[in-house]
Amino acid sequence: MVEQRLLTFTGYADIIKEIENLKKKGYRKGGSWTLGQVCRHMSYYYRGSLDGFARMLPWILRATVGKMMLKKYISGERRKPGGATAPDSVYPPDADDTEGIREALELLKRLEANRGPLHPSALFGEMTEDQWLKMHCSHSAHHLGFLIPNE
Repeated sequence: MVEQRLLTFTGYADIIKEIENLKKKGYRKGGSWTLGQVCRHMSYYYRGSLDGFARMLPWILRATVGKMMLKKYISGERRKPGGATAPDSVYPPDADDTEGIREALELLKRLEANRGPLHPSALFGEMTEDQWLKMHCSHSAHHLGFLIPNE
């Protein structure tokens, strides 16, 4: 059975705090991914927003389906487990979460310090900095919610 916490993040500092808490306390998996896998998956999108994505979906998909999905995801509507994602953003389980956590924290700190425009999304196309923030917060809350901290 899949178990998921309902998390809400309003900024990159919230995501950093949650990752550091899970690292410190340890966790049990409510889904199938480890903290390292979740961090690497999220880092794929953090990095893409900062440095650009290697592959973009066709313009017509970004302008139609992507725009509809963007509205849904940044509205705060809860995502369903098992949704489709870019195959390049899925990583095999690691024995050690350290590298995935390090990478995610480094990228989140870059996002916090960023003062310029971010790159277009491979799926959603052009996005404002506020839309990227809401998307990263929503996406991170979804995935980190499947990791239950030890007491």
